[in-house]
Amino acid sequence: MPYLKYIVLIFISVLNLACQSQAKQHMGPNEKKFKDIPNTIITYKKNDGYAYYLSSNRSHFEAMEIYINNIPFKKYYNGDNSAVMHPINDYILQSGTQTVRIKYISESGMPFRVDFSSSMDIMTLKIGQEFSLGKRHTIYETPTITNRDNPDYQDFAGTGLMVFEDQFTFDAEVPYHFTGWTESQDLTKLKPELLEKKIVSTYQNIIDILKQKDRETLYGMFYQSEFEKTQSKYYKQELFNKFSVKGFDFVLEDPSVKFYPLENYEVKIYGGGKVVALESTTDKGESAIRFDATVTDRRTGDKFEVISNMKVYCHMPEGSNTLVPIR
Repeated sequence: MPYLKYIVLIFISVLNLACQSQAKQHMGPNEKKFKDIPNTIITYKKNDGYAYYLSSNRSHFEAMEIYINNIPFKKYYNGDNSAVMHPINDYILQSGTQTVRIKYISESGMPFRVDFSSSMDIMTLKIGQEFSLGKRHTIYETPTITNRDNPDYQDFAGTGLMVFEDQFTFDAEVPYHFTGWTESQDLTKLKPELLEKKIVSTYQNIIDILKQKDRETLYGMFYQSEFEKTQSKYYKQELFNKFSVKGFDFVLEDPSVKFYPLENYEVKIYGGGKVVALESTTDKGESAIRFDATVTDRRTGDKFEVISNMKVYCHMPEGSNTLVPIR
């Protein structure tokens, strides 16, 4: 019996290898190139640079928007919040000073109160260092002013306002240097109606490509964006498969995915006028590419319906007339 079990295991292993080999043979050149990204990026050593993470919190769940180098990082509306550390290296194009802008928006219909407060923490890790060993510290706190009636108290500097904006900077040390969108065309020079037509066409094209399961076109379109994200986050094959490949595969292959019509959107320009996106007006802070899906809780096995979205930020490279994803 042990001998028979050994033979069966060998057969299954060979069968799996054959299936994997057959799947690879059916890949087109764009998909092969995309899935080979971890093998084509530069591999960095531990002391070559750092990975950066950012978290935020606030005392009252008013809306909060966070931008890193003029690109949206997080937008929290309708009481949404997340105090976990999120990686931010894909918003950092090169070493040097990085700018973080925060926008607080009252959703209650009432001006901000004196006791509103918010802070942000940053954590740095050497490349390859265990997450638990990261150095974390508070890098930003909402400014205060002395209470006019009682000098012993400090009030939120945005007291009485419906919107309050602030920013801070930090220095980053990374081993890579990307041009990203910095040398792309200034989209503010286009007529607004032309820019809207272009970005709507681009988003609709992405939806159509996903519906048609056109893997070759999709992987070719997102190659540069995912290449830069993978290298900046120092991903190896396992993490690349988990965060990039599986995400695309889910939207391409899962039969529960049903896209909403592209409607109820607004054009948003970022990146110093060089990046554009369509954002939902019915689900603030989210992308206009929205879809229904059924997901499974990995702990309980329970299935439940969700409405998800696909964030896409586009630029127009110099000399081109086409918007393409850059983040």
